[in-house]
Formats: sequence, structure tokens, C-alpha cells
Amino acid sequence: MGPAGWILVVVLAVAGTALWLMLRYPGGWRYAFGAEYAEQRRDLDAARGRLRTLQHEARRERAAARSDVKAVERAHQNRVGRARAHLAGLQSPGRGTLRSSLGDSLRLYDNALEVTADGSTVEHPLHEVSLRDEYAREAGRIYVALPSGRQQMVTVSLEETPEAEVRTFVVEVFNAAADAKVSKAERQALVPQAEAELRDAIADTAAQEQARLRLTEVVARQKSDPRVPRARGELDAARDQWQQLTGRRPK
Repeated sequence: MGPAGWILVVVLAVAGTALWLMLRYPGGWRYAFGAEYAEQRRDLDAARGRLRTLQHEARRERAAARSDVKAVERAHQNRVGRARAHLAGLQSPGRGTLRSSLGDSLRLYDNALEVTADGSTVEHPLHEVSLRDEYAREAGRIYVALPSGRQQMVTVSLEETPEAEVRTFVVEVFNAAADAKVSKAERQALVPQAEAELRDAIADTAAQEQARLRLTEVVARQKSDPRVPRARGELDAARDQWQQLTGRRPK
């Protein structure tokens, strides 16, 4: 930007400031800028400042009280959410992570066995299934006892998967199913306590009630606070004096 551009910026800034002052102290140039009316301008500014300060403090206090209400509500929601998640994890822990697999037919997860056979894939709770296996020259057959009482057969090519690997997988599933039964019993034993914790979390609204009460008290106290009406009256009086002096009423 050249010198002419900077001069234009300065002129516009000065003009904008002058316009702002004329609006702030209406009535003419001498009232807005004249030294003889400096005291009246100070009185008007002081009245505006007192009211503005009180209103700002009141808004800040209300905002803090509302923020406290929201904070304790979020804390309550988070506590209830954690309790729900804990109970849900005990009642239905999900399949967990993949531990091992046998081709595309069998996948062992922490809490489930996924079986793909006859063109469909079904996931079964690990604690409700069991396996038995048998082997011929070219293929191994794995029989999966399902929770329904039925069985499903999975054939594994021993040319693609060594028999030792198949046997290792079957043993792993057998042991994992045994562990899953123990884990399920342990989880079930913890369910009553988790249910009680959830009920307690839902019922514990004391902090919310206290925060809402504080907000109500703040609002009520501010409504009965005489300082803001008094400051507003003082500003109105200062505006009246300015209007009597200039014929124009400031905002």
C-alpha cells in the first residue's frame, strides 16, 4: 500500500472515530468534543459504565451457574452411561477379538465361534459349543455341537491344512470354550452388583438438584438486587441531563 493508501486509511479511521463520538454524545460537534462539556460527558460515561459493569457481572454469574448445572448433568449422564456399559458388558460381552482361525470355515474369538458351512456364516456363543474331530487320508472332519443341540460338520482338506494344525485348533477351541464357561459364570455373579450400581447412578441426582437450586437462587437474587435498577435510574438521569443540555437524548 502506497502513501496515498495509508493516508486514506488514517482519514477513514479518524472519520469513523468522530462519527462514533457524535453518536455517543449527540447534539453537535461542540458537545461531543468541546472541553467545556467534558464533565457532562464523564458523568454520562460513568453512569453507562456502572450499569454495564453490573449487567456484565450478573450475566457472568448466571452463566457460571448454568455451566455448573450442565457440568453436573454431564457427569451424571457419564456415570449412568458407564454403569450401563459395565452391565451390558457382563450380560453380553460381544465376540471379542479374533484369536485364531481354520481356513475360511472356523474363526475363534474371545467369546464366540464363527462357523461357515453350506454357504452361510453363523456366530455361536463360545460357552455353548463343543467340537469333536476325525481324520481320513485326505480330509479332516470337525463336528460342531451347536447350542440348539444340532451338529454341523466342517470338512478341512489336509492337503491345504496339515492335520496337526487342525488338531491344534480343535484343542484351542475346546480349552477356550471351557474358559468361556468359567468367565460367563463369573460375569453372571457380578450382574446383581452391576444392576445395583446402575440403579444408584440413575437415582443419584443430588448434585443436579443442588446446582439447579443454586441457579434459581442466583436468578432470584439478581431480580431483587436494587443495584441494577438504581444504576439504570442513574443512567436515565444522566441522559435526561444531556437531553436538557443538547436537545438530543443519548442511548
